[in-house]
Amino acid sequence: MRYSFLLFVLLPVLGWTQENSKFELGLQLDNDSFASAYNDFYYTNGIFVFANYVSKKSTAGQKIIHGLKIGQQIYNPRNMKSPFPEDHNRPYAGYLFAEYNTSKMFQSNSVLGMSFRLGIVGPDSKAEDFQRWMHNAFGFGHIIGWEQQIHNLVAVQVGLNYSKPIFATDKMDLHFNGQAEAGTAFSSAAIGTLCRISLSKSVTPMQQSSFYNGLGTAKKEFYFYILPKLNLQFYDATIQGSLFNHDSPVTFNLNPLRFKGETGLKFKYSHYNLSCAFNYITEEIKNNSATGYYYGSLIGSYAF
Repeated sequence: MRYSFLLFVLLPVLGWTQENSKFELGLQLDNDSFASAYNDFYYTNGIFVFANYVSKKSTAGQKIIHGLKIGQQIYNPRNMKSPFPEDHNRPYAGYLFAEYNTSKMFQSNSVLGMSFRLGIVGPDSKAEDFQRWMHNAFGFGHIIGWEQQIHNLVAVQVGLNYSKPIFATDKMDLHFNGQAEAGTAFSSAAIGTLCRISLSKSVTPMQQSSFYNGLGTAKKEFYFYILPKLNLQFYDATIQGSLFNHDSPVTFNLNPLRFKGETGLKFKYSHYNLSCAFNYITEEIKNNSATGYYYGSLIGSYAF
């Protein structure tokens, strides 16, 4: 028993002797209260558990990462104290999914990724149950109106992302960033630019960096980043309901053109990866009192 305990304590230390990590386990938490104590509406909470691993088919010129993720996202109107649909400026909605993703990180520092998701939007996502438990556990107050939420629909999603370096100096770099997704829950396209500014030594090349996952070969990183994007949203089931029926009690028309901004800090030391981010999104709903909103993200992972 004593030897088992000693092995458990020393396992992370022993892992430091490995040249490069092959696996990563992590947790991401999104919440609007991370950005403001008074901000509790629209995209209000997200929780994601993820695992990544390096493919055996990786080469020096092309690093291949496979990943699995399970997540839940929760959406609310601004007024969470009214049972009446006319008082809701965004539908209550929950989204639960499982994802497989893969990415190729090239020696040129370009990145190409693809993802596949299967999930559900609606009561079966258990978003209402989780939010009621969370509000009761932390004293956030009683929520009224979930009976008006978006009804169940199956979510099948395919996503693509691409990043290409534009220029780099010793302390910073700039990358083109493009994303697209299509499916029965969300369809959109976005383009933007990613800028990283090192706060320690020189900025790490993207193939070796922890930006997209914690399996980069760099042992230490600490940098600030900013990623503004122009987003064209074609469909969003958490706002419009199902593509195939109109039985959800509260739905709205989309404001298709949005600005999305993300900025934050990323830190890596040995096998540990930490990041925090501030996210802002402009108005999502057309001709409505719903405004732009913001939320914070915290991510932690261990690579071994």
